[in-house]
Amino acid sequence: MSYVICEYEKVKANFPEFKATMESLSTQLRAKCAADWSPKTFGGLAPTAGQFGETTIIPALFRDQTMTTANTGNMDTWNQTLTLTNAQRLLGGAQQTIMTGSGTGGIILEDYKVGLAGLVFLDKAIRVSEIKMQISDKKLPRINIEEALAYNKPAIVFENGYILDEETGFDLYAYVTTQGPQRIKLLGLQMNRVPNRLQVTNAGATL
Repeated sequence: MSYVICEYEKVKANFPEFKATMESLSTQLRAKCAADWSPKTFGGLAPTAGQFGETTIIPALFRDQTMTTANTGNMDTWNQTLTLTNAQRLLGGAQQTIMTGSGTGGIILEDYKVGLAGLVFLDKAIRVSEIKMQISDKKLPRINIEEALAYNKPAIVFENGYILDEETGFDLYAYVTTQGPQRIKLLGLQMNRVPNRLQVTNAGATL
């Protein structure tokens, strides 16, 4: 897995490869949706009857650390609070599951497919030292993000994006070093088979 760590605000200006990654990921995702959701066709940001639509990735397709065990509810925004037990704090941290798909068992809900191009930490205080992901049965290597501490709002951008398919698992793990608020936003795009079903999220939730 190839990736680059940079400042979020400078992704587009300093890394033209990001545009290529997004275009390639979008093309792959549209083709997969057209095949899986046939006879629907791509309708872009304003789909009409018989079309599937595109949006940014909505938080409501995911659960944060507090919800992964309870298996209920979903995220309204990318804000979450990372926690540690007293024993974990004494040890200097612990590996945690900090985000999963919001469907039962941590899957992406039916009728939604996500193109994941990277992720960004939107806080100055970074409370994790490494992350790793599992997409379906594919386990991706660890990413040490201690380098990211030197950046303002560090972003991790993948050279090649990943497709989070509907009804397949997604887990984001992190070694949590301190507890407290943390905003981790997923970068990419999302396709929606039934656009008017975007009420999987609460009114006012971040699109």
